[in-house]
Amino acid sequence: MSFQPAIRARIPFNLSSSNTVDKQTHAYTLWLNTLFTPVEFISNITLNQSVSNEETTTTKTSFKSLAKLNRWYTLRDHAREIFARDIQNIATKISADIDINYCRINPNSDLNFSARNVNRQALLNFISSYNRIWFRLAMEVLFSINIENYQQMKSSIDQYLIQSNNNTSSLTLNDINLKKTIFLNNKIASVQIRSTIKNLIIIIIFLEHAKLLRLIDNDPCLYNYDSKFKSTKESIDILSRDFISSDTNLLRRLKLAGYEPIYRQTSLDEFNYLLTNNENKLFEDLKDGIRLTRCAQILLSSTNEYVARYDLSTKLKCPVVNLVHKLLNIDQAFELLQTYGHVNLTGMYVQRK
Repeated sequence: MSFQPAIRARIPFNLSSSNTVDKQTHAYTLWLNTLFTPVEFISNITLNQSVSNEETTTTKTSFKSLAKLNRWYTLRDHAREIFARDIQNIATKISADIDINYCRINPNSDLNFSARNVNRQALLNFISSYNRIWFRLAMEVLFSINIENYQQMKSSIDQYLIQSNNNTSSLTLNDINLKKTIFLNNKIASVQIRSTIKNLIIIIIFLEHAKLLRLIDNDPCLYNYDSKFKSTKESIDILSRDFISSDTNLLRRLKLAGYEPIYRQTSLDEFNYLLTNNENKLFEDLKDGIRLTRCAQILLSSTNEYVARYDLSTKLKCPVVNLVHKLLNIDQAFELLQTYGHVNLTGMYVQRK
């Protein structure tokens, strides 16, 4: 009796099998989602390895997190150069206007950013309207600090922007009443409040400039989807309404300083490029001209500077309300691929028409 295994006929690799197609569809979905969806917040990924002694552990940072941090530090250094070149002069003029009361802060005696205060909550709601990754970049550029996670972001806002260590929450009741009397007599906001509003205005100006330059890869939205304002002008109006004196026109002071808000977040900026992972859903999602154009822009931007700065909002129709808009969006994707990718799509044009 022979114990040798039976020789089986080799089954050829069939690319048309449903299992192979599903695997390739899943792989392409993951790959396209990494192109479309940026990393919202970069944090260190640490691996704890226990040694023979349980009390001592060594922390090693993975190569992936090191690569992310390296890209982030390069981006931050570039943003600091842009701030020093384009924003520093405007920031100096705005700071001078606030210091000499050309741009007056609300002289209300109750204006402070202490804990459990209405003004503090209004300020935090204003900050939370911005995309976290953009606001992190602005904080690191303005204050020259490193923010590695969400908890450090919160503490940095308290320490550097709001300056909670200098708040009146630690003062006695007599000190607070004395401070209110000084505010009522002089009608001048405190140095801490001036500094907070001043830095917040500078952050707004810098973030608009950085967004227009598309400093961050994949160009994430500047404002959150549920934000009450979707443009720089609206954000300045809200800031002026809550914290600037009624006799001061903040927009006019900014124009005199050399800055005029122009950015507005559109529905195309908030378009959800994320692909679903359902069966046979990938091909349906890729029939969308907006996704095709965005995919072509990302793939071709590494070899062409014009494609990297290509403004999709001037060409694409969003939201898509009819078949004509859908065909126009697909035409833009084909035009990018033919012009800059040197892809021959003549047959597809004939078939589509």
